Amino acid sequence: MLSLVDADSLLYRVACAIEEKVLWNENEYEAGLEDELIVTYSTNNDQLITTIDGLIDNILFATGCDDYELWLTGSSNFRYDNPLGYKENRKEIRKPEGYDLLKQHLIDNHKAKLIEGLEADDVVVHLKTKHPDDYILCAIDKDVLFQTVGTHYNYGNDTEVTINEEEAIRFAYWQTLVGDPTDGYKGCKNIGKVKATKALKDIDNEYDMWQVVVGLYEKQGMTEEDAINTMRLANMHQWNGKEVVYWTPPQPPIDGV
Repeated sequence: MLSLVDADSLLYRVACAIEEKVLWNENEYEAGLEDELIVTYSTNNDQLITTIDGLIDNILFATGCDDYELWLTGSSNFRYDNPLGYKENRKEIRKPEGYDLLKQHLIDNHKAKLIEGLEADDVVVHLKTKHPDDYILCAIDKDVLFQTVGTHYNYGNDTEVTINEEEAIRFAYWQTLVGDPTDGYKGCKNIGKVKATKALKDIDNEYDMWQVVVGLYEKQGMTEEDAINTMRLANMHQWNGKEVVYWTPPQPPIDGV
């Protein structure tokens, strides 16, 4: 069995942890003597490599696996074409020092695989879903952990997460209602986590879940199209291993089937 790692978060966690920030004129700036704050960033390359190698070893130890598979997101992403926008809140956020060095290190020395057109999230969810007995999914993002059936390892807080099929299905609808500020998209107006949980509670089929979601969107003056586009941002099951197949609303169940 392999540790299947969404490695994007590894890069950011390590690079941010090692990066050092220096404010050269903080006192002068706060006193109004200078108009622009002078900031520089630096890192320690050796420490970067040692730290991320150690984290990979820790993942193997925690999962009891003998080997691992790392996935990284490339520069393109099908969600960028979504009319609601995706991760636009991150456009002005710079990558921490050492990020590119670490990324190349994972590719060169850990055989990390770079995927274009989608996210590492989509790939690891697909692989774990298709080959559940071959992998232990390792990630920190709730979209990945909570939309995938099985017992997974959250390397951010060193805990296990177990998700059944009904929970995995429901989470995507829940996320469509509440949105995801981290990824820069809103859900249904005036619907927070508590209301979303209550609305979807005890519903055991996707069609009825979708009717609840659309009903709440329309009640808030939004449209079914808004809900569909939000689901296409939230859903982690739109890659079939060869191409992206956009999510479409579920059909009503057939009586007796």
